[in-house]
Amino acid sequence: YYCYHAGLSVAGACRMCMVELEKTPRPVIACNTYVSEGMVVNPQTEKIKEIRKWNLAFHLINHPLDCPICDQAGECGLQKYYMRHGKYNSDMFEQKVLKRKVTSIGKYVMLDTERCILCSRCVRFFDEVTQTSEMAIFNRGDRSEIGTYEDKELNNNYTLNSVDICPVGALTSKDFRFKKRVWFLKSFDSICPGCSTGCNVRVDEDPREKRAFRMLPRHNEDVNGYWMCDYGRMRYKQTHIENRVQS
Repeated sequence: YYCYHAGLSVAGACRMCMVELEKTPRPVIACNTYVSEGMVVNPQTEKIKEIRKWNLAFHLINHPLDCPICDQAGECGLQKYYMRHGKYNSDMFEQKVLKRKVTSIGKYVMLDTERCILCSRCVRFFDEVTQTSEMAIFNRGDRSEIGTYEDKELNNNYTLNSVDICPVGALTSKDFRFKKRVWFLKSFDSICPGCSTGCNVRVDEDPREKRAFRMLPRHNEDVNGYWMCDYGRMRYKQTHIENRVQS
């Protein structure tokens, strides 16, 4: 899946989860198909693999080839799908549609609309979780792009969750951008020290520098679900303050 997220409603926008069902004349999207008695699902037939290749090609029509400089490299869903289903030789010769790049949309979040594949995860998050509805998809066709209403900045304490759930490099963290490539990081489980809620988190550190670089939410349905606040995320910096007692 690509546009699907367990903490959000189903959109069925990316079409990358196509499967074949026995006794069903055409392929369907798995994310919005209910399980029923006796259902037989074929997720890896040659027909399905070909459909996914072409769906991926359409996602890449206007996507900039900037993986070497994209801060999402190494944890980008589009990279993973390309290696699994990629055609490797593009059939598209049209000029890519150019959109806004390096746009600040909040205290912690940067937006690059050229990289966006319109999965709508961020839009659904602000509609359903924070219920602030600050983002939307504007325009139509290949001119469609995500953004905030009247270019206003995101104004809530959960904005960096949109960076977590973005499957490409369209939304990135100002705090983490270009600090470290993810393949240099080692992760371990911890608890957020920001307040008494005790959000379950994952701390990413570079073992060579013995330094933490970010803190991300770790799913626990009984405590914080899939999310955590921006304030809590920044608490990792407290481990590096100069006047901290070490021993």
